[in-house]
Amino acid sequence: MYVQQKAMVLNNRGIRLGILAILLCVCGAWMPHKFYVSLTEIHYNTHNERFEVSMRLFPDDLDRALLEQSGIHTQLATELEHDYADSLLMVYLLGGFSLSADGQEVPLSYIGKEPESDAIWCYLESGPLAYPRELGIGNEVLLEVFPDQVNIIQVYVDDWNKGLLLNRNQTSAKLTIGK
Repeated sequence: MYVQQKAMVLNNRGIRLGILAILLCVCGAWMPHKFYVSLTEIHYNTHNERFEVSMRLFPDDLDRALLEQSGIHTQLATELEHDYADSLLMVYLLGGFSLSADGQEVPLSYIGKEPESDAIWCYLESGPLAYPRELGIGNEVLLEVFPDQVNIIQVYVDDWNKGLLLNRNQTSAKLTIGK
């Protein structure tokens, strides 16, 4: 009887959460840890036969990368944004992100950026090209600054989509459309 009552108490959700909280504190998992993550969405627009690339990045991370690359405090998405910030961002993104379709490099153009509450959306676009069968994606953005950086890639072609995680150990990947 005592064992059954003890088991019922341990099954109590509140006690389990309390034990978990104590374990997290003891193990040090409660200490804050900054995550370095970006999201890149790649859409193939079948109407105009172009790749449209949207990158969601954090401005403080980009500021640090641009400062290390250029020596200029860009202060992206603030009232104090440097006059050359957009040009520096364009050079940085086009140098750190690449796309190929069916074995051929896809030239990309920088369209611009759009601040969001705590992030910046950056936009790239290709010229017209035939419907792709295979894609090569390279993303080294922010990897030189943050060793733990993870670049999440989501690719959309018609009804097909595929997600990838790229990081310092794997900066590129190939995808076959439809598989």
